[in-house]
Amino acid sequence: MPQPVVPFAQRRRIVLMLGAASALGGVPPLLLSSAAQAASPSPLERLSALLNLVARDTFAGVAAFAVPGNDLYSLAQGVSTLQPGAVAAKSDAFLVFMFDNFLALPGAGELATALGAPFRGIKVPQSDGKLADLGALVTEFVAAADSLPLGFLVALLLNALALVVQPASAVGLFLTPFPRLSWKHKAQVFELLELPGSDAIRIVAERLKEPLTQTLVGYVQLVATGVLAFAGSAAYHEWYALDATTRRLKLRPVGWTLSKYQPYGPVEGWDEFRGYYQGRRSANDA
Repeated sequence: MPQPVVPFAQRRRIVLMLGAASALGGVPPLLLSSAAQAASPSPLERLSALLNLVARDTFAGVAAFAVPGNDLYSLAQGVSTLQPGAVAAKSDAFLVFMFDNFLALPGAGELATALGAPFRGIKVPQSDGKLADLGALVTEFVAAADSLPLGFLVALLLNALALVVQPASAVGLFLTPFPRLSWKHKAQVFELLELPGSDAIRIVAERLKEPLTQTLVGYVQLVATGVLAFAGSAAYHEWYALDATTRRLKLRPVGWTLSKYQPYGPVEGWDEFRGYYQGRRSANDA
């Protein structure tokens, strides 16, 4: 897979200039009318709900990359199928849940601010229909919250690299830059995550002081090794289809369809037994 050919100096200028960019593309209705935002009783909770949508939108782009389907995110990246994929299996919600419950991050405000800097000027819709500056929202949330959800930081990192790989992703469909990328450009983002000493990582790291630089490297290693595996496996589990109260499935999981699983037929093999070798009936006469 070829490495993005944008020179390091040009990449740095691109990221620093993105503060002047703005994005008012079409946004899926689900993101525009979140009941979670409208019902939140406090400004911090409303802000948290909006940034949760930012994370989910980003991870939906990851899910479509890992297991493409017939959803809008897969169609937008140029690689899709005729059947449901990871987005239909709610892999985006699973990734947010998994990262956020894995570790809360006290004292990570400087890191979040550095990752959020490229998004100043990029607009996102709020529950009241008004547009808000995504970079300013990050700063506001960092100042008000006691800890930061890990999923939010992972989403910021993926979107920061998306802007490096394809600056035009600042504008377009969806809420965030990463899901606006083509399948090939998404692959380049993950290539940058996997490359030690990546120029793209240095762009962000230059804004930080030790030991936060090493903290960023740790996040990069976590994302590079885990997020695609988690997104892919999430397409085949029953997490979103399981009723936690009754412990019964509410609907047929997408993974059952993808794997051609037959829950009401023979699931432990077919009735093709032909007997034991040389007519043996037990181990004693072997």
